[in-house]
Amino acid sequence: MTFKNRLGSTTAIALGLAVLGHAVHAEEPTILLDAVIIGYEEDGTPITAGSNTTGLDAEDLTAQGGTIAIDDILRTQTSVFTQHDPANPGVAVNIRGFEGSGRVSTMVDGVPQNFRYTGHAAQGLTYVDENLLAGIDITRGATTTKGGGGIAGSVNFRTISARDVVDGEGFGGLLRFSYGNNQNSKSSMIATAYADDTAEALVAFSRHDADNFEDGSGATRNFTYKDNWSGLIKLGYNLDDRQKISFSAMQYNADFAANSYEQDLTSSTFTFGYGFNAGDGLINLDVNLFLADIETEYLRYVGTSPFGGGSVGRIMQTRTTGFNATNISEFAPGAWDVVSINGVEYSRDKLAGSNSGVNPANGDARRAAIFTENIFTRAAWEITAGLRYDSYSLEGSTTSGTLDTSHGSLNPKLTVAYWATDWFQPYATISRASRSPTLQETMLGGTHPGGGTGGMVGNPELRPEISTGFELGFNIERSGLLQEGDRLSGRVNYYRMNVEDYVIATPGFTNAWGATGYAFTNVPGTTQTSGVEVQLDYEAELYDLGLSFTKNDSKLPAQLAGLGTGQYLPDSTWSLRAARHFLDDTLTVGGQYNYTSGGLYTAPYSGVATQRDASYSLVDIFASYKVNESFTVHAKVSNLFDKTYVPWLGDDQTGPGRSIYIGGEARF
Repeated sequence: MTFKNRLGSTTAIALGLAVLGHAVHAEEPTILLDAVIIGYEEDGTPITAGSNTTGLDAEDLTAQGGTIAIDDILRTQTSVFTQHDPANPGVAVNIRGFEGSGRVSTMVDGVPQNFRYTGHAAQGLTYVDENLLAGIDITRGATTTKGGGGIAGSVNFRTISARDVVDGEGFGGLLRFSYGNNQNSKSSMIATAYADDTAEALVAFSRHDADNFEDGSGATRNFTYKDNWSGLIKLGYNLDDRQKISFSAMQYNADFAANSYEQDLTSSTFTFGYGFNAGDGLINLDVNLFLADIETEYLRYVGTSPFGGGSVGRIMQTRTTGFNATNISEFAPGAWDVVSINGVEYSRDKLAGSNSGVNPANGDARRAAIFTENIFTRAAWEITAGLRYDSYSLEGSTTSGTLDTSHGSLNPKLTVAYWATDWFQPYATISRASRSPTLQETMLGGTHPGGGTGGMVGNPELRPEISTGFELGFNIERSGLLQEGDRLSGRVNYYRMNVEDYVIATPGFTNAWGATGYAFTNVPGTTQTSGVEVQLDYEAELYDLGLSFTKNDSKLPAQLAGLGTGQYLPDSTWSLRAARHFLDDTLTVGGQYNYTSGGLYTAPYSGVATQRDASYSLVDIFASYKVNESFTVHAKVSNLFDKTYVPWLGDDQTGPGRSIYIGGEARF
């Protein structure tokens, strides 16, 4: 068991194979697209490309007593937070203070998750079952390769494959189960799979059921129940020793009550992949076709306003189709070794629905990109030069008029790194990234239910956000620090982002059609944010230790709940993890301390940012015991001291009190 946040985990050759996201490959290691390890020093120290990337694998996700709470896991990573409403099972990722509307490019198995929503909630939600996760890949800052298009970074949620279930070859099965006392929560997942040198197949089903939780004072939080299920199918086949095809289908269904309405949501994702590896180091091609279809329906009003209930029957749907193609080449011109990543990606969002309120129910957004990233290494030097061209177009009709707009942006990135010693690598990065306006921002319309807020109008002249910035830091990879076989790894860095044309909601705006009301507009000038990030992990024979620290200095303009919820990170966050192994590494006992400071804060329904000095700290303890090679039991106590607190970037309501979880994992 480890708490290590991996900066990378394989050579460039393995990277080229693993980019074939769903293809069959025996014993293929987990990798990160942007965390290329060019090679290794003589002492085994990896040489990385300097990208600020964290890779969490299945062991990391279940290390704390076997539970996988996506929001909790993301909130312990440096400069990563979530816009969290416990009534809504969706995940809205915040990186470096930027969230919503694609500022963080979010994917499931590489498929863009572009469901947007303008209401009293996050402006972009991803729906994925934590029981089906195999890992989470997080990239901070500009991304020039596949998965770019955001200004703050990207997150990819990877689901399990046959190789995560089968030990070796043949048939295998995996069962996960847990119970929590606070919500009377029950969770289970069963998967069966087959794998050999030619084919792979996986079928998995997961179910979550929970009541409303109680906070630290014993008060019940209404509408925090869960009623979710999901299913996953993956197939893969080797056409020959160079070609692979794959298919996956996943459906997620949730019944919940958020934004004053009971809702029924369905998220379906389909992919088809083709991979070709010529074996010459020059052609290692990955092509993926995908479809993501997310739809929610309002079933019943559960709010308290006498004006409520008019949105019963509301349907909002976003269907995203597209493809991406990536080729990775390796060659050595002269004294330099080069890994070259080149590709294209395209996606289209199509809106549909009825009685959708201020959200558009029809519209068409298309995004396309062509990119190249080239990593040059020579002795201790490592230079990464990336270039990405993004373009988009929007078409649709608003209550004010019809629009047809398009933009393009050329976005470069350069990283220079140098191994000053065999364990210490300073680096510097400069970059530019762009984020296109969404259909929901550009085509805002209608009026607020119950009145009192004024009309909403579209803005056909809305421009993309442009981020330019730099990052200075160093990587550490040191073995034998305190004892033989131990390892200290991590990263310390400072970043600054300057964003032009940042998009916020503005009252009293008159658009190009002459209509006046609330609209999304570009903030004049430059909006700045900066911070310090520290991620350190120490592993020894008997101990695992981890430290995450973020210091944030944000000058973002305030957001208005309902037209862009607050995005300010706390001024600082700490996460300290420690675990001790016993009984020949079969028993692990540990704990985690999380601290969240105060900071600038936008209260619900307010567009004014104020300082909120309401810090809080939480302690969790956990244990796991490996009964045998096939069965592990685990336990966790979260919020050990039963504190009453209000989570940062939540719904301004109290979080869960002390909760005890027990469960296990069985392989068969």
